[in-house]
Amino acid sequence: MSLLLALALQVAAQPTRPQRQVSQADLNAMADACRAPRSWLVLRGREVVFRGSPNADFTKIECVLKKVSAVVPMNKIGFIGNAQASEEK
Repeated sequence: MSLLLALALQVAAQPTRPQRQVSQADLNAMADACRAPRSWLVLRGREVVFRGSPNADFTKIECVLKKVSAVVPMNKIGFIGNAQASEEK
């Protein structure tokens, strides 16, 4: 148990690597590579906002999110969703 604690402390004490700053041009290139609209990805300060359309092809959404998550920590990605689906059954 003490070995695990020592390992956890060692990992926590290591400096975090500097994060790459992402530009709107980078986001546009990611959208272009996935053949998705550039309007899906917006840079707001240091946050990336994803706005997919309700009728979007899921393969394009997956492609865009994979590319973004490869360079942006996921806690810096914001999602703006569509209206809540009705609860009709």
